[in-house]
Amino acid sequence: MSAATDEKDNSIVFSSTAATKSFFRQGEQSQRLLLWLLLLPLCAALWSGSVRANEEPWRLYKKAEHISLQQRHIRQRGKKLLQVKVQLDYQGSMSAFLQVLADTNNAALWLHNVAQVSLLAKPSLYEDLVYTRFNAPWPLTERELVSCSEWQQQGDLTFNMQVWDCADLHPDNPGKLRLRGFSAHWQLKPLPDARVRLIYTGIADAGGKVPRFLSDPVALSSSWKSFLALQQQLQLATYQQAHPGICEAAQQPVSDACQALKAAVKKR
Repeated sequence: MSAATDEKDNSIVFSSTAATKSFFRQGEQSQRLLLWLLLLPLCAALWSGSVRANEEPWRLYKKAEHISLQQRHIRQRGKKLLQVKVQLDYQGSMSAFLQVLADTNNAALWLHNVAQVSLLAKPSLYEDLVYTRFNAPWPLTERELVSCSEWQQQGDLTFNMQVWDCADLHPDNPGKLRLRGFSAHWQLKPLPDARVRLIYTGIADAGGKVPRFLSDPVALSSSWKSFLALQQQLQLATYQQAHPGICEAAQQPVSDACQALKAAVKKR
C-alpha cells in the first residue's frame, strides 16, 4: 500500500453531539501503522467527541474502583460507530480538572499518542483555543487539530465544558494533516466527602476500511487506559490549587468565583 493510498483510505474523522457555539468559530510496520490509526482518534476524542445517537442500550466494557466505561454503537453518516461513556470519581477539587488540562507540558502522561499540546489563545477565563499534534509513524503525515472550548458552572455547582472544531482559526502547517469536524462534552459534579464525579461521552471514527472487529477492541482498550491515567492525575496534590473561575463545594472563605456565581443565579 502506498503512502498516498494510506492517507486517503485512513483519514481520521471526529464527530459528536452538536456543541454550543460561542464567538470562536504490510508486515510489522503495517501493523504499527494500523495500531496508530486506531489509537489516534481516542487521543483526540479526549479533547473532543460526543454525538447525538440513535438510542441503543449501553453495555458495560470494564469497571474498576470508582471508574466504569460503557459502550454502544450508533449510526452516523451511513456508518456504524463506537460510542463510549466514561464515569469516574476522584478525590480532589473540581479545579483539578482545569489544572490538569492547563498543564499541557505533561499531557502525554495521561493522553495517549500526543506529541504536543499548546494553548494558542485564551479569549477569556472560560474559553481556550488549543493546538494538538499527534505522533505518526513513517510514512504517515502527522495529524494536528485546533479546538475551541468554553465552560460554565451552574448554580448547583455542576460544571459543563463544550469543545468544538476551530480548524480555521489557525494556519495549516505544511506536511501535517489538519483534523476537522469534532465536538465534545465533559461534565463534573461535586460529591460528598470532597469527591468529584466526571462524566464523558464521546465517539471517534478511524475512517477508511479498518474493520470494526479490529478497531473496536483497540479503541476501547486505549480509552480505558487513558481515563485510568486521568483519574490518577486528577488526584495529585499539585493540581488541587483553586481555579479563579471555579466555585468549590466547601470553599472557605467564600471565593470571588462563588460570589459571582451566586449573583449570576439571582439574575436568571
